[in-house]
Amino acid sequence: MILEYVLGAFIIGGLIGFVKDYRASVKASSFIAFLGSLAILWQVYKVYTSGPVQGTVFGIPVHVDSLSAVFLFIVGIVSLGSALFSIAYMDYHEQRGKGWVYAIAYNTFIASMALVVTVDNLEYFVISWELMTLSSFILIFWKEEKRDLDASLKYYITMHFADTIPLFLLLGLAAVLTGSIHNLSYSAIQSALLTAPPSTKAVFYTLSLLVFIAKAGVVPLHFWLPDAHPAAPSNVSALLSGVMIKTAVYGLLRFDWQISGQSITVGYLVASLGIVTLTVGTLYALKEINSKRLLAYHSIGQMGYIWLGIGIGMVLIPKGGMLTAVGALGMFAGIFHAVNHAIFKGSLFLEAGAVEYATGTINLNELGGLGSKMKATALATLFSSLAIAGIPPFNGFISKWLIYVSGYYSESYILALGAVLAVFISAATLASFMKFYSSQFGGEMKRYSEVREIPAVMQLGEWILAALTLIIGLFPFLLVGFLNNAVSVINNGVATPVNGNIYKIGFSSVLFSPVLFIIVLGVIAFGFYLAFKPEFGKEAKPWDCGSTELEWDEYRLEAEGYYLKYEEKIGAFYRLSDWFYGIGSLIIHYITRAYLWMASYFTKIIDTPYTKVETLEDLREREILYIDEEIFKPLLRFLNIARDVLPGIRLGTFVVLAIIIVGAIVGLLVAL
Repeated sequence: MILEYVLGAFIIGGLIGFVKDYRASVKASSFIAFLGSLAILWQVYKVYTSGPVQGTVFGIPVHVDSLSAVFLFIVGIVSLGSALFSIAYMDYHEQRGKGWVYAIAYNTFIASMALVVTVDNLEYFVISWELMTLSSFILIFWKEEKRDLDASLKYYITMHFADTIPLFLLLGLAAVLTGSIHNLSYSAIQSALLTAPPSTKAVFYTLSLLVFIAKAGVVPLHFWLPDAHPAAPSNVSALLSGVMIKTAVYGLLRFDWQISGQSITVGYLVASLGIVTLTVGTLYALKEINSKRLLAYHSIGQMGYIWLGIGIGMVLIPKGGMLTAVGALGMFAGIFHAVNHAIFKGSLFLEAGAVEYATGTINLNELGGLGSKMKATALATLFSSLAIAGIPPFNGFISKWLIYVSGYYSESYILALGAVLAVFISAATLASFMKFYSSQFGGEMKRYSEVREIPAVMQLGEWILAALTLIIGLFPFLLVGFLNNAVSVINNGVATPVNGNIYKIGFSSVLFSPVLFIIVLGVIAFGFYLAFKPEFGKEAKPWDCGSTELEWDEYRLEAEGYYLKYEEKIGAFYRLSDWFYGIGSLIIHYITRAYLWMASYFTKIIDTPYTKVETLEDLREREILYIDEEIFKPLLRFLNIARDVLPGIRLGTFVVLAIIIVGAIVGLLVAL
């Protein structure tokens, strides 16, 4: 199975990190990750052309069906661009060292995500999920700045309470249902749930939904995401936002739909959460001036679109008749948008990293004038910005449009209202990315007159993803069969009746042709050119109102000033959301305090036994002796002294005596 080569590549990539030279280890491990990503895409192609594959990989049971193939494609394509980008980008972080930590965590992160969407057993799913969480946590705080530590801690605590605990409870519930901890295959759990009482199913739905809501960054468990994603290096942010949160979408479809069975109530809940999430995430992104935080909030918003589409499918598919077809369209559109979001959001984070690499900042207030200095990056950013805003002929428009259509045809006021709101929020997304793009690449700034384009390998990484936004947007029917197979496999053969061919796509009588759109747009643009005959090449400085004291770079609108009036109009919304955000932060704060309280009883600061453990810094800055070490440390000291006093004692005798004494102490502790 090709997955064996995939995991083998990432294991080698991690081991290469032990090369002492930072640049050599990081570049080599990134290249091996690139090869592993190619192998992932090879596996996807084999499944698409030859059908599902099932077996074991290093003893791990895997089953790559059509649904797994779609999400494995997401893992592969974003990792491909990220790994190429990393080869040169990680030079920017060389002064931080720890190349071996990065290499191991980066390769483990990608490998664990590939396993999450391919394993066929709940036990291995939980192991892979926790490995994904741990490796991403390491990558988030890898730079070890205070802000990054706070972000990573918030992420890890949230994941432990909203992910790990529910997952292990789910594991126990599945073991009870199947009658054995050794029989936790998805098919066995599905069969057991068919005869389970409604209350048991409700518990299964609740636990699994909590896990996937938290990992996806869906409101109200979204508060960790805007801090965690920007804290990581940009190549890792592309994976966090482009891939990791999509594993929650996979889990939602696999566990809360295929395995648990159909539930209209759960569908309405998923769709409602999607409506709230796309609104909150996008409106908060609108006011951001940190480019990566802006993108992180948009990840929340776009996840709302995905959940809305899938929720529409969950509500309508069980109803039968024409509504089943509409529901299949909604689920198809949600999965399609998951693929599209992975591509354009991965590209956008890489482009933010490119600007950071060239200028040293991601503050939109401080950027500007880069369009003439970084032309390739500027064009890639433009493509991806138009895609996320849902502007034709880019890929984001197609999937969003199909979500709108499914909502309009749903015969449900809630779902139709959600579709209408999604259209308006898409306009807010466009406004946000007008700021994102123009703040970085518009105008002129003297301070960046010496900036140069990023290295070619970084450009290739970002353009692999940016080019796909246009290719998929122009020829969306290329993915219809691939995505329809995924919809069919989790709906007992029900597929989406999408009409069209290579040049057009649609549902029922509603059709859209991206190629025809381009032709018409080109004709209109040519007509405007002939009518107005614009002159190129002329330059003129803006009028400075007679001022002689302002620097040239100050004649510009800063990012924070773009939508001040609009922010004032919806200030009540921001205040209410900030209040809820504060509640979440307060919960995390007290959980951290509880951890520190427990740590103070289970640790002893060496040579300062009365030192209080009050903050995380107390644990980070001092050498710590854990309670088990405290118990055995006197014994080890005694044995060392005894060996010095009795130099003639043989090593074998010494070991035997040590074992006897340790055994006696352990026995005494057990007896007590």
